[in-house]
Amino acid sequence: MALWNMHAGNGTNMMLWRTGPHAFRVVEYKGEPGAMLTNYDYILFDRKYEGALRTAGAQLRLTPVTITDDVRKRVWRNYLEATILNTASAADIQNASPAGAAIYRAGESNVFVSGALKETLQQVVGQSFRFNRGLSWFAS
Repeated sequence: MALWNMHAGNGTNMMLWRTGPHAFRVVEYKGEPGAMLTNYDYILFDRKYEGALRTAGAQLRLTPVTITDDVRKRVWRNYLEATILNTASAADIQNASPAGAAIYRAGESNVFVSGALKETLQQVVGQSFRFNRGLSWFAS
């Protein structure tokens, strides 16, 4: 069995700059923000996934954040910053098979989930994540 790599399904590549402990500013705008925004120092999820993500229990801390776009005069308050406590190596990603909901960070901005959490996330109305097993989206 393997973990599932998850990506925002809409391909939005909005880049943010942290301006405070719970605040971000848009520095590169390429369309509306997606269900998940990642960079080297943050992983943000749309709040509509909060219930599903909380099934991972103590593996994850979620903190509300504000994203401000000064150029377009827009503010988003529907995002949660995820602090993922588990990290996964390539071997873990290929071989792990947790029985319940589990979430892992690999590298700085890659998110992997167990099959159980994947199924829970896919039940969220309007979900847009794409999932791929193991490391198949990574170059070999």
